[in-house]
Amino acid sequence: MLQIVTKMYFREGVSLHSTVHRETLYTNRFFLPLGVVVQLPVGELAPSTGTMPVSTVMVSVTEHLEAEHPDGRSSVIVATGGTDLVDALADVLSFGLNAVFSRDHDLVRSLVPNSLEGSSRSSASKLFRHTFSPHRFVPDVELEELRRFMSQLLALKRSHFEAAMRAIRRIVHATQHAVDDPTLAYVDLVAALESLSEGASVPAPTWDQMDSRKRKLIDTALEGADAGLSASLREAVMEGDRLGAKSRFVAFVMDSVSPDYFRTEAVDTVRPVRGADLEGAVKLAYDIRSRNVHVLEDLPPEAWVLGDGADTVLPPAKGIMLSHEGLARLARHVVRSYVERAPAETDLTFDWRASLPGKIQMRLAPQYWVWQAEGFDHKSVSRYFSGFVGHLVDTLAERTEGVTNMQAVLERIEQQLPGIADGPDKALMLAIYALWHSVLAPSEHRPQAAKFLAKHEHLLQRLEAPSFVVGLLTDQMPDWTDDQLHTLATQRRAERKKRGHLELPIGFDAALQVMAAERLTQAGRADEGRRLAGFAVEEMPGYEQLIAWEAALNGGQASALDLRALVLQTEPGAGAGEETPSEVADGEAALDPDGE
Repeated sequence: MLQIVTKMYFREGVSLHSTVHRETLYTNRFFLPLGVVVQLPVGELAPSTGTMPVSTVMVSVTEHLEAEHPDGRSSVIVATGGTDLVDALADVLSFGLNAVFSRDHDLVRSLVPNSLEGSSRSSASKLFRHTFSPHRFVPDVELEELRRFMSQLLALKRSHFEAAMRAIRRIVHATQHAVDDPTLAYVDLVAALESLSEGASVPAPTWDQMDSRKRKLIDTALEGADAGLSASLREAVMEGDRLGAKSRFVAFVMDSVSPDYFRTEAVDTVRPVRGADLEGAVKLAYDIRSRNVHVLEDLPPEAWVLGDGADTVLPPAKGIMLSHEGLARLARHVVRSYVERAPAETDLTFDWRASLPGKIQMRLAPQYWVWQAEGFDHKSVSRYFSGFVGHLVDTLAERTEGVTNMQAVLERIEQQLPGIADGPDKALMLAIYALWHSVLAPSEHRPQAAKFLAKHEHLLQRLEAPSFVVGLLTDQMPDWTDDQLHTLATQRRAERKKRGHLELPIGFDAALQVMAAERLTQAGRADEGRRLAGFAVEEMPGYEQLIAWEAALNGGQASALDLRALVLQTEPGAGAGEETPSEVADGEAALDPDGE
């Protein structure tokens, strides 16, 4: 939201809704003189208390939103709640001023000690040298640096702005919750920098920078080999290492460290990391992150218990290690470097409306879109089939009232189907057409439906899921052999493991496995039948009727299930097909006719 409200993505001349959001932030920084409003690139701060351990400032941010959609419709979104906007500004303030700014008074009071005396320091202020110290005045030079940083941040290309904000938020929250879980805070600080290294172009390491264990193995294997071949293999190994996550992370961080990190920024630090030790410390930080993620290994207590605010610690058997303070200082430096280097431009492809807070995406029930012929063609037919079948099942089960008018879609099928080669898409079109004319009253039928269906009825004999669905709902199941039914059931099970498979209400997949299991059992293929019976139960977990049927089948006493009833007894809304996502934000809904 911080970048959106700058109006950089808005069209010129379009009227705006402008709303001022005001919130109280609690902080350990104070501004002088009181009564003077501090202007920022986004928003302003009005300090209300002086030199207290925890001060208060009133933050005001004006939220601008376009009052019209591109098509000229008035937008009903006048403003968002404002909380996300204020919290984002608080994160930037916390990061930029190395402090805490938050709407949560209790959080700030728990982090900031009541006095400057060492005996009353909070646990958080022991981990981080200045971040949570009380009575910290904001001088003009620091305020100007904050404004400069914010201006650079807000001008970034959208993807880079979002990446920087994610890192900033993770760093700020890691410092604020480090006392509760020191290991997780350390891992989060590493993760913040790793997120920025994603996609970064970094140079391949030199041979002497490679892990010594890898070098030894490769050098041993290449003893006596041709010099040219050895050089090529080493280059290939180094290139492969460059593509690895750890190498990319280390190279990105090291490339982001400027001379100031060891000079002006190191003034007033305790045991700052030395230049020759930094790369090893960065590698160790990544290893700590990996050990925690993969085997839940915690930080050694020697890394944080003493809490003297130093940049480095020396736990036994670890070597020189960045402390929480040292890692946080490095993280702030790297993020600032990232912001300075990232491209500053307005991304004209960015859909700012889709990024407003308070939006959720949900699947729209098919009756609200499946009748829209404009979006129907061979590319979208699977989605329409899934939606129509789900809608039809809910109607037959009396969970919805009546079937939506599909006449326009049926007309499109009549127009498009003859020009499509025989295959799954054509079969899906005919399946929709056949279901409509089998279930709906004759008064709803198309004039030439009988002739059209007769001409293409061979499509519904194909060994495919749509043919099974039509056969089950119309009581006209294709004359498939036991082996064919077995093949269809196992193929459908395999398809369901893939992304983008044909969605069906869950009862159909269960019914297919039941039918195949019963046929195989009757044919004396009990083991195969039991396997498919298990698949049937897994399609409707916890469904007692299926569980009892499976037990009876395995015991040789199963009676045939009513498969049509099984399909209609699915839970409302479950497996209702590829329903179209709709977006709802602060009372505004948008329907996409194409279902995209």
